[in-house]
Amino acid sequence: MNFFNGSLSMRFNTLEKNIKSKSNSFYDSYLDLLETTIKFILDENNIEYDKSRTCGFLIKDDYIKSYFLYVLKLDDYTYNKIPDYIKKCNDHKHKKEKIVSIEAIINYLKVYFDLINYYSINKNLGYMEFDASYFESIFGETERLNNEYKNEVSKLKQEVKNLYEMNELSKEDVKTYQDIIQRKDMELDNLDDQNQELQNQISLLKSIKINSLEEKLHYTFDNLRELGLTIKNNRIVKEILDKSNANADKIDITRTEKVINKTINKTKDMIDDINKYTSTSKEELNRINEGLSNIIDSYDEIE
Repeated sequence: MNFFNGSLSMRFNTLEKNIKSKSNSFYDSYLDLLETTIKFILDENNIEYDKSRTCGFLIKDDYIKSYFLYVLKLDDYTYNKIPDYIKKCNDHKHKKEKIVSIEAIINYLKVYFDLINYYSINKNLGYMEFDASYFESIFGETERLNNEYKNEVSKLKQEVKNLYEMNELSKEDVKTYQDIIQRKDMELDNLDDQNQELQNQISLLKSIKINSLEEKLHYTFDNLRELGLTIKNNRIVKEILDKSNANADKIDITRTEKVINKTINKTKDMIDDINKYTSTSKEELNRINEGLSNIIDSYDEIE
């Protein structure tokens, strides 16, 4: 909608929102957009008209009709469909029908795009392609997202519940988690409002999980540093015994090896896990990966 002003863009965005929600408010938003567009065209061309009148009246005015047909050169089908759709929008509004079909949306929008393209071509503003497939793809998007968000919230709640039961949450995160689970089920009729609330919950639950993972990583990294010292000490002892022709095989480092392997694998798993939930801890993860690589190198030297 770069051809037009902010007011038209705002109304077009509202129209798209209603398409995504499969809302019958599409008819109201379409009528609002159409009327604002017609009055915008008249204003831009200094055509006088009664501003208190609706677009249904204005489009039938002889002078305005002549402008659209003979100056903008609208074809008869497009011109006749404008008052037809205006009447149908008003009929839907008064009947309060709750269903809007994608077929109706495509038909209505095709006429609207034809209207603005006649005007755009006349003013050398270019041509705006009507992409029916785009509107088909966003039809019902809000409902699809609502289901996805609900599934994501349910999954995260279970994961955080497990952390809570294992006492792996901070006091602050416990409070946040309890606040989330104590909230009542969605009582919002508007799916957009529901989706906003669900997104907020997803963000909070992911933050809780990330905090827990980061704590585990810090703890594991400290253990790895201690194990690194153990490896170093074992290597020194082994070298001394080798030099003194003692039986180095008598040194039992099997237990240390098992602990090292277990800790290394656990750390790798946690690094993979946290990468799924955040991209903000790259510096910390790089530091841990570097430390892990150094320890693995030291371990390999013993073998």
